[in-house]
Amino acid sequence: MLPVIQEQLLLIKAMQGACQTLLCLSLGYLVSEVLLSLPGKTLFAPSAPPLPEFKAAPGPKVLTGRRAGLLIALIMACNLLLMKIAYRAALLSGPFWGGLTVLFIIGLALILAARQHLKGARPAGHFSFASAVIGDLLLLSICYFLLNAESLLLTPEYWPFLSNRPPLLLSWHGSVRFVQFTLLALMLAGLDQKRNRQALIFAAVLLWPLAQILELLLLPELAHSSWLYLAAALALITSAALALMTTKSLLQKRPLPLTPPLASIIILTMLWVLGAQIARENTLTGIALAGLQLPPAVGQAPVIPSAPQPAAKPQGTQIIDGGQLFQQKCSVCHRFDQRLVGPPLNGVLEKYRPDKNRLAGFLRNPQKIDPSYPAMPNLNLTEQEAGAVAGAVAGYLLDRETDQPMPR
Repeated sequence: MLPVIQEQLLLIKAMQGACQTLLCLSLGYLVSEVLLSLPGKTLFAPSAPPLPEFKAAPGPKVLTGRRAGLLIALIMACNLLLMKIAYRAALLSGPFWGGLTVLFIIGLALILAARQHLKGARPAGHFSFASAVIGDLLLLSICYFLLNAESLLLTPEYWPFLSNRPPLLLSWHGSVRFVQFTLLALMLAGLDQKRNRQALIFAAVLLWPLAQILELLLLPELAHSSWLYLAAALALITSAALALMTTKSLLQKRPLPLTPPLASIIILTMLWVLGAQIARENTLTGIALAGLQLPPAVGQAPVIPSAPQPAAKPQGTQIIDGGQLFQQKCSVCHRFDQRLVGPPLNGVLEKYRPDKNRLAGFLRNPQKIDPSYPAMPNLNLTEQEAGAVAGAVAGYLLDRETDQPMPR
């Protein structure tokens, strides 16, 4: 991939944010509109005379026209390409993302085909009903997967282990992001003035603050900043304003105007996308990316002296260098005196100092020994490798405090 200068990188990230905002608005409206049309349809014609055909809900033409499928597919392809260029996230192979895009287009085609039949007053056939259900489930599943893949950018410590542990791709943060996408889709579907769906907007807006707080709680500590809190506060203010608009319309039993709530939903979506970009910028620091891309010896971790070689060893016994293994496995995410992706080791390893075997067990299976560090991946170390790393780390910490008085 060609190098990207800083000015181009800022423009690419701005374009990626715009594409993701437009993709969320258009796809969310289309999916929710088809999904909400299913309960009012029957598979067989009723005995009563058919009702007059209902016209499509008012809204931007780009969301309701027949060419919406091609436009949404192009926006999604541009969003994935710009995200790969901006964040250089070689997380999964090109054929994988290509297959995902093909499934996305298939689901989109099924929904658009079903929508032509569902928007009228005529009963839906078996094919239309099945197309709507399969297309909705397929697109929602892909959106859930993509939002989890986007959340993976916040945890670069997972990247080296994705080939061995695919479940690392799924996360609670990605699930909360999917809930927020669903709430935005329901808000868009509630703009239908002729079907009186203001209650959808009101319910979605009431749930938005809870999802916003959960997202902030699930973000890594490194992703938090004052700008992120500002974007979250603006999103909460926007959702509160939208709730007031909807409450007034519900109390007066009048149709909700289109322009003010639509503008509020667009602003809320932009803030939602902007918050994710700010969190990624805070997490993917230059030091973290350098540690993932450069050889371990070039990183900024303190050099742990290699253990002295024994004078003689029986043949067939493999000598494991704990210091070198630390540089290969651990220095990507950890430093001793500063926080990188993980916390500083000086404070974390203090409680393991008296028992080297307990430290080795933690390195082999961190989630089992200490659930308070769930983000640390399992390095799949053997018992000998974990013991060597534990010995090297303990020796390094002991050497640092040789000149300091021991605590009484």
